Amino acid sequence: MHAASVGEVTGAIPIVRTLRERLPGAALYLTVTTPHGFQFACSNLSPWARILPFPLDFPVVLERAFRKIQPDLYVALEAEFWPNLFRFLKRYQTPAVLLNGQLSHRSTRWSRVMEPLFRPIFQQFAWLAMHSDEDRKNVLLLGASQERTCVLGSSKYDALLLRRDMARPDEWRRKLSLHRDVPVLIGGSLRRSECTQLMEIFCSLKKMDPGLVGLFAPRHMGQLANMTKWLDARRVDYQLLSQIQTAREDRSASVVLVDSIGILFDLYAVGDLVFCGGTLEPFDGHNIMEPAAWGKAVFYGPHLQKVSDEHNILQNSKGGFLVKDSNDLLRQWGYWIQSLPGLKQHGENAKQALLQVSGVSTRQVELIMSALAERFSPHLEDGITWRK
Repeated sequence: MHAASVGEVTGAIPIVRTLRERLPGAALYLTVTTPHGFQFACSNLSPWARILPFPLDFPVVLERAFRKIQPDLYVALEAEFWPNLFRFLKRYQTPAVLLNGQLSHRSTRWSRVMEPLFRPIFQQFAWLAMHSDEDRKNVLLLGASQERTCVLGSSKYDALLLRRDMARPDEWRRKLSLHRDVPVLIGGSLRRSECTQLMEIFCSLKKMDPGLVGLFAPRHMGQLANMTKWLDARRVDYQLLSQIQTAREDRSASVVLVDSIGILFDLYAVGDLVFCGGTLEPFDGHNIMEPAAWGKAVFYGPHLQKVSDEHNILQNSKGGFLVKDSNDLLRQWGYWIQSLPGLKQHGENAKQALLQVSGVSTRQVELIMSALAERFSPHLEDGITWRK
């Protein structure tokens, strides 16, 4: 299996775990491209699969990887279409399956320009399980088999439910010295101007509720310098979460900057006012369903191309709130900070919506088993000696 980064690895979690139950003796490998994705995979999947860096799309590297692993099946997550990799899959007669498949209109237009390069790739898949009807239409335009292309949704939703540890909220409340009646604002995966916009909104809301605590997590740690500079210029006290985590100091400031990777999902569990970034800035959205796993209502901006399906799920369930800009977010939060019990019902709506779209990974594993059965028919589990 191959996942590019943290998002794709998240989708791989329930698939790998279910595969391990179905094929306990199989050799399962997961390759990952980005360093953060690799660390995340090691933390969440090491007991079930061997985690390796992705063998870049260079023939000499791929040749070594194929000889070493000798794959019986390749499973791609979301949108991993590497031309040299697929040439090697064809040479080694290794079938391929696409899960959580995504292909935007923009990517489709670009791929059609390079059609001689990409059409053979889409025709090579044994199965393509797409995220949405739009994704399915786009891959069909690029030559995918209509009979072998289906819409199953995303296993990321299953992963969110698997990742929940119901002991974590109380643990974080203890670490952060958060009493039950203390309202908490969370700005997650913040990009560029969102980093300071959310803190500015926090300062305005704190005048309405002096007990408000804010947790701010930039998408990239490089933004922390700008955030601390902004806070210093306004003489706003703050602390780094890493200092509180290691028990070097207790939380005393109202502003906490999240300077650690991989913990934002758990932090959402203690939030009351929750914003998901990459949506006021034009980055098309990040993980807006994560707070829903904890029963939290989700606020986000208008740039939602990457998460349009999730937006529709949340909007239809009245578990998500679209804001036009930072002023609109301040206006909406100015109302809800005085009506937090009512907001909790919207959070429950978000969680129920997530539960309704879960269960995808089980159907995806059936496609994997089907592809393996075609290769090793007629008796897959009885007739194969799986390599460990």
